[in-house]
Amino acid sequence: MKCNRIALALLLAPLTAAVQAEVTFTPMASYHFFDGSKATEDHEGYALALGYRFTPAIALELHHGRTQTQLEVGGKVTDSRSSLDAYYAFNADSRFSPYLLLGAGEGRYKAVAPGANSQDTIINGAVGAFFRFNDNVALRGEIRNVFNSDYDVNDQLALLGLEFSAANAQAFTPSAPAPEPEPAPVEELAAAPADTDGDGVADDVDQCPDTPAGTAVNEYGCTLDGDADGDGVADSLDRCPNTLAGVAVGKNGCPLDADKDGVPDYLDKCADTPAGVAVDAAGCTVVLTEAINKKLSVTFDSGAAVVKDEYKAEIGEVATLLKQYPGTSAEIQGHTDSSGKAASNDKLSQQRADAVKAVLVNEFGADASRVTAQGYGSSQPVADNKTVEGRAQNRRVIAIISGEAKKVQMKKK
Repeated sequence: MKCNRIALALLLAPLTAAVQAEVTFTPMASYHFFDGSKATEDHEGYALALGYRFTPAIALELHHGRTQTQLEVGGKVTDSRSSLDAYYAFNADSRFSPYLLLGAGEGRYKAVAPGANSQDTIINGAVGAFFRFNDNVALRGEIRNVFNSDYDVNDQLALLGLEFSAANAQAFTPSAPAPEPEPAPVEELAAAPADTDGDGVADDVDQCPDTPAGTAVNEYGCTLDGDADGDGVADSLDRCPNTLAGVAVGKNGCPLDADKDGVPDYLDKCADTPAGVAVDAAGCTVVLTEAINKKLSVTFDSGAAVVKDEYKAEIGEVATLLKQYPGTSAEIQGHTDSSGKAASNDKLSQQRADAVKAVLVNEFGADASRVTAQGYGSSQPVADNKTVEGRAQNRRVIAIISGEAKKVQMKKK
């Protein structure tokens, strides 16, 4: 009997695993970052993955990717990759599930240049994550490193796509929330006693049932004839019955507020505040300090320091801002690409910064004392100097405007 139980368990084990097994298909868009030694332009591409998931966490995939681009010196290039990968997913039963991937395969690099073609061994390593919309569809994102073991180079790829699967009905389904407890029964409150004239005294006690609305009354609902706070206004008319001694009040017994800013005159240290302006506890205008920031970017032709007409309208906006806010200043920073000698680049970058400053001051009337110009040569590139487009972006002048402006805060409507 014991042997029969063991045999039955061995037969059922693969069947249990098969219940959770599934085939997956994942089309993905990619962006390929080539190793700098290849002198190849980075470019978008595509990838397809056909997988077999043994459990919700463990899977094997056949992966094929392709990128068509060109060499930096010209000429078309096709890079394709085929590999067998395995991944392990964490929190596999949740909607959001990160994973680690490792695999190997073959890479093929074909270029127009003679002798540039190669067929090499590649090793993949990746981190990624799934976001599951339902049992059968998930958004998949991945950052992959492709190591070419024949040439000792590393490419990187960013991939994004949708994974489609024939998942079983129970996989990746969040557990149902626990039912909320039924609210405890609430005892009904007894109805409040009737108060016909609304003076706060119940009708069955009120000896003066027709008291005018808003009139101060005693415990029997009748008008008070005294002046408890001594402000000269009878208690029956006093809307502010606890006014401090000596404070001037109006006919309703409340402290006067001549500028109607919500602060009584006896506390108001700024008695003539304009209407609609926000004030502090002392009745004075609230002034906000606002940071002023604006950036201007002007590019130049190679070796030139002439400001093109297309940038002058934007330079004019900078001049207008400087005039509008006297507390601001502008720093004009000149830059070059890496072509040429460092000394020449330093001189050219200063010429470019001076040229933009001249347009600001001479053509738009900006205050020269609030504008500084400084050349930085090729020391601060914002793009790759190895490409034509990158060098064009590095031949630039940046204007940074900064300062503070003071602004009166208005009341909220």
